[in-house]
Amino acid sequence: MKQKITDIQQLSENHLHRKIYLDDEPFVVIPSELIDKLGLRVGLEIRAEVIEKLITADEAMRAKKYALDLLSNDIFSKSQMTKQLEREGFREENIDIIITELIVAGHIRDRQYAEKWVQRRLKSNPRGRKLLRQELVDKGVDKETAEQVLSEVKTEVEEKLAHQIAKKRAKMYTKLPNDTAKRRLHGFLARRGFDSDIIMSVIDQVLKGQ
Repeated sequence: MKQKITDIQQLSENHLHRKIYLDDEPFVVIPSELIDKLGLRVGLEIRAEVIEKLITADEAMRAKKYALDLLSNDIFSKSQMTKQLEREGFREENIDIIITELIVAGHIRDRQYAEKWVQRRLKSNPRGRKLLRQELVDKGVDKETAEQVLSEVKTEVEEKLAHQIAKKRAKMYTKLPNDTAKRRLHGFLARRGFDSDIIMSVIDQVLKGQ
């Protein structure tokens, strides 16, 4: 059954959106630009479900374009991209469809995202596996993928990084008693996510002779 568009009102609180009325009843609020794009006008007789399909299809295209624009500049996990699309106000059903399409097309790969994240962290802000694992999970990467990626970080690489930042940090403790310096350095490395075995080995090397 067709219904008539009886009014199209601009929202006082948001001038970029309009409210459409069908048979004098509020129907939907959509971006103003869609009014002309979809050919909607007062007096037009159209089925409500047709309008809904047109709006959904247009939003899906905009959501995909927005996602691809983001992906052209960076790598996103599934969880991160979902949050980005939610912030833009896209509807859940469209977000689910777009995310699935992006994954199938290979644009979103949590494994690749996790690998890049770990590489960046190890290069610019070194930390141990424990903290990296938690950061990846917080970013929406599943635990299994996080474990797989972190298993590729060699122990000697982690030890080298721990040694570098411990050596730099130890300069702050030169006037402290050796036991106090060890305790503070241990706490510092632990907060950076390094395992106890690595911490003890590094502390012995860095504070040797202090």
